[in-house]
Amino acid sequence: MFFDSYQIFILVLAIILIFRLSWLIAPKYQIRNIVLLTASVLVILTLIKEHTLIVLGISSVLVFALGYLLKKHSKKGILIPSLLILTILFSLRNYPLFYENFEKMRLSFLEGPIMSIQKLGLSYILFRYIHWLVECYRGTIKKMNPLVFLNYILFFPTILAGPIDTYRNFHYWLASNRKTYQKSLFFAGIARVFLGAAKTLLIVPPIKDYALDYQVLSGDLGIYLGLATSLLCYSAYIYFDFSGYSDIAIGTAMMLGIRIPENFNNPYFSIDLATFWRKWHITFSNFLRAYIFKPTLHVINKTIIGKNRILTTISAYLLTFFICGIWHGDKVNFIYWGLFHGLGLSLNKIWRDHLVSHTIQKLRWYKLTSGFVTFAFVTLGWMFFHYSHEELVEIFNAL
Repeated sequence: MFFDSYQIFILVLAIILIFRLSWLIAPKYQIRNIVLLTASVLVILTLIKEHTLIVLGISSVLVFALGYLLKKHSKKGILIPSLLILTILFSLRNYPLFYENFEKMRLSFLEGPIMSIQKLGLSYILFRYIHWLVECYRGTIKKMNPLVFLNYILFFPTILAGPIDTYRNFHYWLASNRKTYQKSLFFAGIARVFLGAAKTLLIVPPIKDYALDYQVLSGDLGIYLGLATSLLCYSAYIYFDFSGYSDIAIGTAMMLGIRIPENFNNPYFSIDLATFWRKWHITFSNFLRAYIFKPTLHVINKTIIGKNRILTTISAYLLTFFICGIWHGDKVNFIYWGLFHGLGLSLNKIWRDHLVSHTIQKLRWYKLTSGFVTFAFVTLGWMFFHYSHEELVEIFNAL
């Protein structure tokens, strides 16, 4: 993260002060655009090489141009190939399965340019590209500004781990001139950064070792209790670590005068798995719902399966969370984790809609029981997320 280094910390503070000063001096937000883009480039160059930044800049210009065409013509003949090419290029870079056989696919000429691009933040950039193209196609993007778009893609507080903002929200805040509100936003941002730093620097370190390796505990507690305790620690570790980074990103953006979406809302207090995914990594969940789950439902509804509503929903859940698993990494355990949640959401849907009455669902004891089961399910799921296939086999053999 940006505040892990003292030098970057000083750089970010200087950028915030210069940008806020430009906000006060320059009435036109195009000046702020240039200042912010320069700042993002300077910070990003401390994390990646110039070649990667150049490729990202060129690809962003091309995606902006494609969005402009889609806004003017709104043709699936432009949208579908564009999304397909982006997904293929992203997959070639991120997943060994795709690039190990470049020669067989006659794509060896791509190996140098693609493999030299650093992975840092690519998955989040891909989501922003997809969002831009789809919303241009739908006609929801009203104001198209190339500098705002480049800032949206390269915005340094969120480029590494989100939250995933929408272009319209980002444009709104960057163009805002409400100076009174900007002052309160600045001080709220400072508090938010301190909250995130407290999570990542004070809470995470004491539990990290126990969370990342169950064997640290299994020697004294036994395999069952040791694994269970380690998974509980991992639940705390991944929440405080991830939400802490999100707090720092949101707080830094606030200090720059830009309000980006929240990413967590007490997810472990959810009464069911569907609610958990509305509260965990919220911007990512919203993306999955808008651009994968709903379109999948729409397609399946046109098939024979679409006649069965439950089967349609289950199919959409499984496909969505299969993709969710793949997005998190190139190891098979992420697919296990994704399908684990896809199956859990399917069972939750059947249980909630067909096996238990709405009257019972409103009772306090039911909510408490359901909340406990949800937390236990999510905690168990982190085992598939964290441990590799080989480690999982070892764990199951030891049980």
